[in-house]
Amino acid sequence: MSNLSLTCNACEKSSQLLTSTNITNRGKSYDVNRRAVYHSLESGIGYDGLASFCGVMNMPCLSTRAYYQQVDKILEVLEDEAKEQLTKAGQRLRELILQENDGLGSTETLDAAVSFDGTWAKRGFTSLTGVVFVISVDTGEVLDYHVLSKACQKCAHKKTQCEGNDDSFEEWRREHIASGECDINFTGSSPAMEAEGAVVLWNRSVELHNIRYKWMVSDGDSKAFNAVENAYGDCKVIKLDCVGHVQKRMGKHLLNLKSRTKGKLEDGKPIGGHGKLTESKIKQLQKYYGLAIRQNTLSKVNPSDREVDVTVYAMKKNIIAILNHSVKSGDAAKQHRFCAPGESSWCKWQQDLATGTSTYKAGDCLPEVFLELLRPTFMTLSDTKLLERCVRGTTQNPNECINSMVWVRCPKHKHHGAKVI
Repeated sequence: MSNLSLTCNACEKSSQLLTSTNITNRGKSYDVNRRAVYHSLESGIGYDGLASFCGVMNMPCLSTRAYYQQVDKILEVLEDEAKEQLTKAGQRLRELILQENDGLGSTETLDAAVSFDGTWAKRGFTSLTGVVFVISVDTGEVLDYHVLSKACQKCAHKKTQCEGNDDSFEEWRREHIASGECDINFTGSSPAMEAEGAVVLWNRSVELHNIRYKWMVSDGDSKAFNAVENAYGDCKVIKLDCVGHVQKRMGKHLLNLKSRTKGKLEDGKPIGGHGKLTESKIKQLQKYYGLAIRQNTLSKVNPSDREVDVTVYAMKKNIIAILNHSVKSGDAAKQHRFCAPGESSWCKWQQDLATGTSTYKAGDCLPEVFLELLRPTFMTLSDTKLLERCVRGTTQNPNECINSMVWVRCPKHKHHGAKVI
């Protein structure tokens, strides 16, 4: 903020002109300063970035003390706004569930499907800070979050000052923790942050939204599910799989099969090479597998067991259709018997059969020897239990999106406290 003076050439009377308004009744907190600090938080540049910008523009910059006073005020307002938005998101989810289930009462504890994921400030197993989010599968809105931290800058600074005087530091630390200013709320290993964060979010879901996170979309190897499976007592938490992660399993299984298969196949030729199981063919089969799942999903909030069984059957049929469709056969009708019939079918052979055209080309198919070679892989990836976890067609894309938003504002190459994150 600058203070300009205007002087009249005729009467020589001067007037003071401030370049920014005062946003408080007391003190000297100016709007331009608060906006500058808020921008430094949103862009992730911090105090050093703001000071550098002011230096280039030949403008005065806030002192470090004034900057962090503004930061505390901004974070307090942002946290209050976040809590309000989380509450509204929970209310909108409850309204949606009640609309689709007429028999439920407005004050009843409802069951909902959510996607869960954790993200860390640093790759590997040395991160001091992590964040976990719960996002509604049905509305796509964030329902809750929790920041876990193993470090506190104030504690580290005070410990340096009290070097050699442990009693003094411990006395200060007890008061520091009692005041609620300490950022440390976790003491385990960095990978364990995800499971601990899940426990915190699941334990307060009923109090926060009167909702149980009954269906949980998470990574296949996530330990968080084991930590919250019995969070609601008799009401077990059910694990759902991210369709994107499941789809990648097809590519991984086929690549492993290719690396394990040494020598020549029954037809006297290797498994790889032109017209065989190439990288592009593996990607194609992986894409088809993902489509077989995504095109047979349920959008209903609480599907019945009958609806789930029908959906899983349709998925299995399409997955087996991919295997037969992709391998050559002397009998075209037998090869494409599982493919969807009609003019709108994804199978060109079925389209030609329905329209009388001849657009189908069999040259892109694998040799017949691959039918039995690939069958175990397709049978494994069409397991009923696996497909039941995919009936909602859910992904963790919303979690990946919000994770990236966090680290855009808090770049990983800089240190940020738990409150700023």
